[in-house]
Amino acid sequence: MLRDRTGWRNPGYFATGCEVAPRNSTYALLVRHRLGRSLVKPALHLFPTRQVLRRAVKIMAREGVGSWIVVALVVGALASLHQTNTFSMTDGRFFDTASSAGRADRPAVVIVERDATFARMGPDRHAKLEQLLAQLGAERIGYLGISRRAGPARPAIPVVQAVAPRPLPASDRWVLPRNHTTALQGARALPAAQYGIYRRQWTALDGIEGPVPTFETALADRTTGSVERFFVRIPASQSIPAITASQILNGQLAAGELAGTVAILAGPDTLRGSLTTPLAPNTRSTSEAEFRAYGVQALRTGRLVLPARDWEALLLIMALGMATAFAFQRSDPKRLAVLLPVAINAMTIAIAWAALEFAGRLLPLTAMLAAPWLVAFLRVLGRERRQDRRLEDSAARAVQHAFGRSALREGARLPEFLRDAARLAAVDQSLLIERRSDGQIGALTAHNAELSDITLSPAELEPMLDRLRRRPAAIAADTIVPGWTGQARMTWLGGTGRDLYWLYTLPQTGNVRRSAFLVRAIAGSFRELFRWRAHLNSRDRLDERFVPVDSKVASAISLIAQSSNQIRHGFDTVGTAVMIFHMVGSPLHANAPMQDLYRQAGLAVSETSLVEALLALTELDGERIDAMLQDLLLHGGEMRVPMRQLGPEERIFRVAAPSRIARSRERVIVLEAIDVSELHRAADLRQAVALFMDLQLRNDFEAIMLGSELASDPRVTVEQVRPIVSRITETTRRAIDRLDEVAELVRADIWNLAESSYPVDARSVVIDAVERSQEFAQELSVELVTELPGASGFTIAEPAALGAMMRAMLRVLIADTPQGDTVRLTLEELEERTHIRISGGFGIALERLLQLLSGQEGEALGEFRAISDGMSKAVQWDASVSYWGREADGFGFNIDLRRIG
Repeated sequence: MLRDRTGWRNPGYFATGCEVAPRNSTYALLVRHRLGRSLVKPALHLFPTRQVLRRAVKIMAREGVGSWIVVALVVGALASLHQTNTFSMTDGRFFDTASSAGRADRPAVVIVERDATFARMGPDRHAKLEQLLAQLGAERIGYLGISRRAGPARPAIPVVQAVAPRPLPASDRWVLPRNHTTALQGARALPAAQYGIYRRQWTALDGIEGPVPTFETALADRTTGSVERFFVRIPASQSIPAITASQILNGQLAAGELAGTVAILAGPDTLRGSLTTPLAPNTRSTSEAEFRAYGVQALRTGRLVLPARDWEALLLIMALGMATAFAFQRSDPKRLAVLLPVAINAMTIAIAWAALEFAGRLLPLTAMLAAPWLVAFLRVLGRERRQDRRLEDSAARAVQHAFGRSALREGARLPEFLRDAARLAAVDQSLLIERRSDGQIGALTAHNAELSDITLSPAELEPMLDRLRRRPAAIAADTIVPGWTGQARMTWLGGTGRDLYWLYTLPQTGNVRRSAFLVRAIAGSFRELFRWRAHLNSRDRLDERFVPVDSKVASAISLIAQSSNQIRHGFDTVGTAVMIFHMVGSPLHANAPMQDLYRQAGLAVSETSLVEALLALTELDGERIDAMLQDLLLHGGEMRVPMRQLGPEERIFRVAAPSRIARSRERVIVLEAIDVSELHRAADLRQAVALFMDLQLRNDFEAIMLGSELASDPRVTVEQVRPIVSRITETTRRAIDRLDEVAELVRADIWNLAESSYPVDARSVVIDAVERSQEFAQELSVELVTELPGASGFTIAEPAALGAMMRAMLRVLIADTPQGDTVRLTLEELEERTHIRISGGFGIALERLLQLLSGQEGEALGEFRAISDGMSKAVQWDASVSYWGREADGFGFNIDLRRIG
């Protein structure tokens, strides 16, 4: 710390922007250099780098420029309020609190009171006082409320005379009276109190020829050359010595005791308490001399406080507000809506105190404290608005997806449903009426009734309708429709925008109790439907009336939940066991039959994945299951796998996935256990009937053949032939009648639901077919040659059907191949397809082969029938079978299957 020529420590006053040291002095230059270097480095951090600017632009673009503009406008408005002194009272209170608790400095000013003894002294008393003060070490003397007597041309110490300035008319400038003495003049002026408290002073007044220094500035010898207001520090522990003028003249002070100080010779009027200051904010206990002495003390010690300039205040408030906005951008505004502003306020108070204590600047504290809360409010409000929009849009999309253009949304056909429901309830007469907005009654649907059956007027009917409205009860309606036979009743069904009422009569015969139960259930269902529609349609009118977002979302959730519950209950009544899995294999929902199936298998519905369920309920291994599911996820479609038998039922699994699973949000896999027991029993019955027919027809044909042989015997006479022919005719008629009886069963095709397809090892199926055909080939001296890969992947097919078709193809080719020749079978597996080629034989013309496989002739039986059946089944596996042939040039078959790995 540097010391001035008095030896007293002079703190860094230059941080306030006022020039205390003599102009061009070494001290001033050194302080300016150090201060400038210390201020430039922090100032560089105020300018953002290119990366910071680029990131800020991205964040603003993502957040929306509009929200940032709103924040900037609000913070700018806050800065404007500060510049209009809106927050001067609270800022002043902060200054009072901080300065009163501030540290005290060595007194740099002494108040010399003009007592009565000094007033009675001779005219040279002022000159003597000045001479003695100079001997005591005082540097200057100021006359406050006292006119200095004329003294020597060159006084012992510099003298400052406080004079009242005079304002120039129609101007903001001031002028001092003409000075006829050698004393310096200082304007005796004070700014207006801030809410009754004096805490500020001018460094100078605006004069005609330049700034006019105030009394404090002139006495402290700290003329700045500019007009500024500064805040006067008044620490509670600061001491301002006060002595009487007669004590100095009587020699009660030692030489040098007042070294480095200035003296204020105060008149009696300036020593009376007349000002309210931070020392005593509730009373006028501070005298003018004391207040000005504190001002001189602040100027002499460099401890005056300057308010932040307008552009500095604007920059600080804007920077703090935008920084708070960025902080909220990187966090959750609702969670930090209180914590972050409180933390920023604590930091702001600390910074404001440090700026006041060490830099001599009074920051716009109130505006800086308010900025984080305003920004927090804007950010929370913006987040809530965005959340409300997202919630409302999501709820609207969910409701639209759940209902779409259903009868519930449209509502026009709902009354038509009541007409059908009334017939189910077996009511004799039914009339659905509506009460319109004009009070009139209209008919919507009727069954054995008309609107004219109502004998009461709308006015007479209104009390009864009001009593029923929004009540699930039914009342007697004999007085409303007296012409109806039976017990007439009326109940309220609900409605949207209009109230619907149902008039009906219970049946006079039959089960009346069951009919009444159905009527109550139907009425309750209609009330629920209309309540749903009221919620649904109210969402379409949300722009016309204010409805809180939570009510909108609650309405959507209620609609979707109720719809989901009804769908779930309906799903549970499906006889087929169905379970839905997410694409990752986690279970989503299983209906009641599937839950029973899981219990029989000892599996937990909520904990068993799709792969685990297939492993436990089918004969497939893990590799085949993975390959099957992978293909389903990539291409969609369905596959059917035989299921292990649980109990007496025989089932087959259908594993299906949407075809757009890879390109949409329908990411589910459906597992369906289809009971094929009835289909198998039908197939068994059909086979039994076929065998029975075969036996019966054989017996009949043998009888016919025997009769024919007898009739053709030359030894049989004509009279003997007639009974034989009659017996043949009877047997033939009986066979034809039997065929007619079972023709429908024989010709019917069993639904192909039981046909399964899943990943199989094509190489194993081919080897099995070749081995089972090898004995037949050896009998005919035909060689079977195969070309198979060393390892095989997974091919989609039903192994039994594929094997049966290949065995039939091999037998046809072996039977047509000359002895010693070969039949060739080739298996080739590509990336997504599996090709099987079987060729050989002498050759069949393509037209003939087509006839044999199409079943147009009686020869299309046996092996060709098996090949034709296999070709039909292959279509269900996404496979194809082609054939070729030329007479004397061989023929063959090509099987093209889908391969998944």
